[in-house]
Amino acid sequence: MVLFLISQSVSQSDWSGGPGVCGPVSTWGNTFCSADSSAFYEFPGKLRLRGVFRTLEEYSVDNSIGGWDNDPDIVDMDLDGDNDLLVSDEAGPNVVYWYENAGCGSFTRHTIDPDIASVDEVVAVDYQRDGDMDVFAASHPSSGKDVVLYRNDGSMTFSTHVIDPAISSSSEGEGIDAGDLDGDGDYDVAVTWLAGGLWWYENTGSGWVKHGLGTGLGTTYDVVIGDYDNDGDNDIALATRNALRIFRNDGGGSFTHLVIDNTLSDGYGLAKGDMDGDGDYDLALTDRTGKVYVYRNDGGMSFTRITVDNSANRPMGIQVADFEPDGDLDVAVADQNAQRIYIYLNDGSLGFTRTSPSITSRHYFGVGIGDLNSDASPDILVRAGLYPSPKEGLWWYKTVLKYEPTATLTSSILDAGVYRRWLQVQVSFSNCNPSAPGKEIHVYVRASRYGSSWTTWIGPYVFTGSGSRNLNDPSIPGSDTFAVESFRYLQYRVELYANADSTLTPILDEIVFTYDPLGNGGDLAVGEAGEGKYGVRLEGRVLKVRGRGEVRVIGVDGRVVAEGVEEVVVKLKPGVYGVVVGNRTVRQVVVR
Repeated sequence: MVLFLISQSVSQSDWSGGPGVCGPVSTWGNTFCSADSSAFYEFPGKLRLRGVFRTLEEYSVDNSIGGWDNDPDIVDMDLDGDNDLLVSDEAGPNVVYWYENAGCGSFTRHTIDPDIASVDEVVAVDYQRDGDMDVFAASHPSSGKDVVLYRNDGSMTFSTHVIDPAISSSSEGEGIDAGDLDGDGDYDVAVTWLAGGLWWYENTGSGWVKHGLGTGLGTTYDVVIGDYDNDGDNDIALATRNALRIFRNDGGGSFTHLVIDNTLSDGYGLAKGDMDGDGDYDLALTDRTGKVYVYRNDGGMSFTRITVDNSANRPMGIQVADFEPDGDLDVAVADQNAQRIYIYLNDGSLGFTRTSPSITSRHYFGVGIGDLNSDASPDILVRAGLYPSPKEGLWWYKTVLKYEPTATLTSSILDAGVYRRWLQVQVSFSNCNPSAPGKEIHVYVRASRYGSSWTTWIGPYVFTGSGSRNLNDPSIPGSDTFAVESFRYLQYRVELYANADSTLTPILDEIVFTYDPLGNGGDLAVGEAGEGKYGVRLEGRVLKVRGRGEVRVIGVDGRVVAEGVEEVVVKLKPGVYGVVVGNRTVRQVVVR
């Protein structure tokens, strides 16, 4: 029997100290205590090299798609670990599609709804909290599906459930977002009405209750749910033609209407994110007269408007992500009339520099953001075209960075609870460019029995892709230590290399260390009587231990099962247990 201990990468904020500095002993967890932070950057869930933004590379997804509606979504629809696409097409055919990602940005189209009139926006969440992604959409009432839910049966087959056939007969649903608005733990939805209204639909568990938040607001577009005043409940931000508005949640789904900026000329796209790193949501907005704004959240629903660009042409869709990456959020904007995608790089203090990557000129409209090729950097999904024609397609744009050539990360000290015979190190290594040379991950390991005296760093165990290496590999000097001795504490160091191509980085998804819970034969006791001052006897499933001082019985997960002074008698479930007298493990016992 082989058991696994698994450690994954975590965010840069979990690092402490500098290179070679490590904090106190921790249980096995996702913490790193030193890094060459000048060369290393972490994207959530993956480790990669630090880089700087260079350009975008374009890839076609579907030439039959047009450009007129709000933002498409990048989301893991089938929950297989890579991001898929969720897209609607208001320009006709009036459809909702999802595109399955093969893993490296290659997509297969699937139909959710082949017939929905003038569908404007879609959003995916696990509405039922049953482990699969459902879809909400806002569209035109002529289809009888002004607000609609597509419920996933778990096998990516969707059934249609109409929430509201017609918000109003005089106009159509425009923007939609999902979030818990009444604090009961399930998803509600907020929907804008193009003619100037905002509604939210309360999920009762057995149906939906419609609540009006206001009409006469002017033409309404994007709606984004988030906790903007950090009081623990979700508010609603709304972009209208002439104003940026927030409906502050006063608790339980009661809202107060606040006007943040009433000087807009043609407000349209809206996105949220912590742009200045102070722990609250800021807002980014496009005004189609040529303006791009960021609204810095000063707390207490007070916002300061910052002009990012006042010389764009017709900016439409907008999203935020860390493109450089340097730890702060940048802004991506689709400019329809300029036929460009702009990336506004944030200097960390909300000063922005516009970059205009060299890509094909198209009438870009909606924008989605997310990693599509497993390189841990944010890519861009864009619809292009004029309404109703010509259709200029659905495209995704790979973010190309220039990476640092090397980086180092050291884990915290990991406490396995009892002594282990460590066997292998396994690495999961994302690689969408398998033929590209020069990307390597080197792993070094050191170990200790008591946490005070350590082996030297043993390694490198070299990986050019996913795989495993025996820790006692005779080709590695010093690795024979793992063949002759068990250890309780383990620490590892990761070095990343990208020497052959500065636009490619190794991606470390996961490190797994395996151990043999039975230890070596000399440490095992099944019904064995101890000698000298220690005694260990197993009678059926009853373990009897005697010794001088504190006596503990510890499970394989490190938890104390039983303890006493000089003697312990305990009935055990099948498994492997360590017997500790004082601070010394004197036996390991197998209960069958």
